[in-house]
Amino acid sequence: MQVAVLGLGRFGTQLALSLAAEGHEVLAIDLSETEVQHIANSVTKAAIADMTDEQALRDLGIENMDVGVVATAYLEASVLAAMNLLSLGVRDVYAKAQSDRHAMMLRRLGVQRVVEPEKEGGQRFAHLLRLREAKDYLSLTSEYGVAIYEPPPRLYGTTLDQLDEEKSTRRLLMLVRDDEVQLNPVRSQAIKANDLLIFSGADEDLAREL
Repeated sequence: MQVAVLGLGRFGTQLALSLAAEGHEVLAIDLSETEVQHIANSVTKAAIADMTDEQALRDLGIENMDVGVVATAYLEASVLAAMNLLSLGVRDVYAKAQSDRHAMMLRRLGVQRVVEPEKEGGQRFAHLLRLREAKDYLSLTSEYGVAIYEPPPRLYGTTLDQLDEEKSTRRLLMLVRDDEVQLNPVRSQAIKANDLLIFSGADEDLAREL
């Protein structure tokens, strides 16, 4: 996949590096020579350019990209950059927003996916504070989600069926072992160190000790 990342702040830089590490072709763009040089050896191409200048983006071949991501939170630059990507015919346009109002504007322009990292990160962290044993969490509703756990040593050697609870909404969905994902894992298996246990359930049940 060919991805253009416009804006190399912390969010944009990490996004570009992660995409490149996954094997995607990444075009990273920023006005700052320092930021561009910092990432140049880690992505397919890094360029100093103004994301609000449609011609500058056209000169870089943006229209040939599969995905364009506007990674700046500055409202004017973000909106203009999104408009440019849409005008140039980029198939999928995503953008970062710094507020609900910003997100609404981007969606009205036609941006397919808008992320609010600070807001979403804060909400996720709030859940993790409650789910003290969870390694990570995905919210499905305000009170229900999916959580990932590293089993405590006291569970090593016990079988997965001992985790089932009739009077709880917590349900084991997957077991990850040695990079293998087991959907609906066989319950007779013994839990091992380095396993990951993935449960769904109501937050109040996910917050309980395994």
